[in-house]
Amino acid sequence: MFSILADIFTSKEAREILKNKFVLMIGDSVVRSCYKDLIKILQTDNHLHDHQLKAKGEISFENDTLLEGGSYGVMSNDVTYTEVREFKTNIHLVRFYFITRCYSDYLVSICEDIKDESEKPDVVIMNSGCWDITRYGPNSINDYKKNLPMGIFSLIRVLPSHTVFIWNTTLPLSKEVRGGFMIPEIHDRQSKLREDVLEANHYATKVMKEYKLDVLDLHYYFLNHIQRRAKDGIHWDATAHRRITNLILNHLCDVWDIKTPGRIIFKNNPKMMSLPENYEFFEEKENKANYAINNLPNDLTKKIDQMANSLENEISTEKSNINYNDAKRFKVNEYFATNLNNQSSSQSDFNKHPINIYNQLNYQAISQIAKNQLQNHLTQILTPVFEEKLMQSNLYSSHQQPNYHSANINSRHNNKRKFSYED
Repeated sequence: MFSILADIFTSKEAREILKNKFVLMIGDSVVRSCYKDLIKILQTDNHLHDHQLKAKGEISFENDTLLEGGSYGVMSNDVTYTEVREFKTNIHLVRFYFITRCYSDYLVSICEDIKDESEKPDVVIMNSGCWDITRYGPNSINDYKKNLPMGIFSLIRVLPSHTVFIWNTTLPLSKEVRGGFMIPEIHDRQSKLREDVLEANHYATKVMKEYKLDVLDLHYYFLNHIQRRAKDGIHWDATAHRRITNLILNHLCDVWDIKTPGRIIFKNNPKMMSLPENYEFFEEKENKANYAINNLPNDLTKKIDQMANSLENEISTEKSNINYNDAKRFKVNEYFATNLNNQSSSQSDFNKHPINIYNQLNYQAISQIAKNQLQNHLTQILTPVFEEKLMQSNLYSSHQQPNYHSANINSRHNNKRKFSYED
């Protein structure tokens, strides 16, 4: 099950959902921030502060208790760092274990703790990825694929059948990351790190499917919210973590058949969201423009093309002076603008960075894009003007006049297609 959209929950509603529940969270510093936001919403509707997100190993946070590691041990960014925290009230129990590898002797000891305790977790939320694929040698991604099934099996064999196990996929990383697991020895691997995260997420999803466990695809969802990522390129702000908490609570409501607050209205499928009537998607507006271009009288199309060509020619005479702002004016991709004068790239460079295929496009390609966009804009602006002039000059009769308002411009729009983040 993939939870993508979530309702919005208050502190009172969160307390009711997790009443008499034991939530166990296992993972790195991002999961620790998820733990902090979860125990925060169990007490108040307020969000976390930045200094709370950055802190680690504190003796107490929002009425929780540091059980072991952290300030009681050695505060470091080493793979041996441990931290166990617990928030406990008469009706709530949330515990967090910091790990740097999905399967290790330390994870086995956590499993032993679960086995020996009388209270078993009702919910287990886990992620392990960034440390696994960076801090354990050049073959770390292959080791991760070997370790993950063993780690998951070690956990589920000590969990009761009613436990809800949720695997969180690793969140998107920035191109340049620093802090935490990023030590100088692995800085040269930064360019490949994001690809490794994708590979690790894909493999983890396959493993969870084999074990029939739930996946919360945070990587997919937060690709649309990268403005919420912290400056270090790894961690996320308080708003992002409250959204993660809402995703978790919404997922648990789905599993336990609890009615959600209904602040976001879903239709039929929990992944589908209702939108205002007559809402137009961006691609539908583009289709209308394309339809208008392809269905104009020939003489009108020629006039628009002539105006676009004349403007494009004026631009081409100044191509030696084109800069980023010129490119931005025509909404050209950032890669185009930053690589206009970089046409001497060798074939080996192209093979080395296949992702940056835009870097290989020359000025002519940019001119064509600018021309096409000018044509679209001119069509939308000038069509009514030319249409009126043509009508006055009787260039075409009234029965030949296209009816742009009644035309079946986009069948998908007429079918009232609903919005989905998976589109």
